[in-house]
Amino acid sequence: MLLLFSFHMNPTSSEDLRKIPDNNPFDATAGYRSLTYEEVLQELVKHKELLRRKDTHIRELEDYIDNLLVRVMEETPSILRVPYEPSRKAGKFANS
Repeated sequence: MLLLFSFHMNPTSSEDLRKIPDNNPFDATAGYRSLTYEEVLQELVKHKELLRRKDTHIRELEDYIDNLLVRVMEETPSILRVPYEPSRKAGKFANS
């Protein structure tokens, strides 16, 4: 299910924003109507910084996974086979 939100509002002042009814639970702007323009800008800056930090963290995780995969491919590529078939060399002892 795809929900599309339209933001074709052109209020002339912050007072006009506050007059818009809050009855739509899917309205992404509802939580910001009581804020001043400066407060909305502060929220925007805060969210942009949070997004930048998350992007950096995701990049670090991707690099870690890439490096880990290269190490696995170099050391034990057999564990990447589908389906995985463990070899007896990988620390298994023969049953006596």
